[in-house]
Amino acid sequence: MRSERPTLFCPVKMASEMLAPKWTIQILAELWWGSSHFNELRRGIPGLSPSLLAKRLRELEAHGLIERIESPQTGTVTYLRSAAAVELEPIIQALGEWAYRNTNVHDRMCHAEPRSFIWHLRHNIATEHLPDRRVTLQITFPEQPPKSRNFWIVCKPGEPVDVCYINPGFEVDMFLQAPLETMVSVFFGYTRLGAEIERERISLLGQAAITRSIGKWLVLSSYAQRRDEIMQPRGRQPSR
Repeated sequence: MRSERPTLFCPVKMASEMLAPKWTIQILAELWWGSSHFNELRRGIPGLSPSLLAKRLRELEAHGLIERIESPQTGTVTYLRSAAAVELEPIIQALGEWAYRNTNVHDRMCHAEPRSFIWHLRHNIATEHLPDRRVTLQITFPEQPPKSRNFWIVCKPGEPVDVCYINPGFEVDMFLQAPLETMVSVFFGYTRLGAEIERERISLLGQAAITRSIGKWLVLSSYAQRRDEIMQPRGRQPSR
């Protein structure tokens, strides 16, 4: 019988073995942000193959970090976080803030993936500041290849915000055109929305009530909202 390899008991090492495999933390973050189905996770994490995603989900389930629930009626599988995974929220948040503060995130913005960015942007549309009807927003990144150039965000009262990669055929209420790098920079707080509009890096065309209120319904990331606080040095205070 194969015996277990002896290891030094260390909680940090145990946590690393569970969380270190590539994509694990991104999957947990995506679940935290609201994705609960396989295809939603795929859309939120470009570059992660279906086979590897399935493998990581099985590992997370084995570690007790997620629960896999299959509907007996439809066969639809839903992934839910366990209480242990919910405990990881402040740790994941701290990792993001550490990267925002200490790594060259700004220089990597030009490599952002358009579909993933729009998919996450849908969480940050405050529909209460939009007209109480269906509203369609078209976002265009003119420098991107044709398949990654145009996106449509559809907001309906009482329903989750939807993202379309193909024109849904609805009348567009507002057109937004900007380089992807500019939109990512604004979203994460490196540059300001109003300044980019004044510089004409971001162009808005459509119903005045919607274009004028973009600062209300387009909610920037938590990093942008807390930029000054996050950027404060975290060096250990000298002992006295």
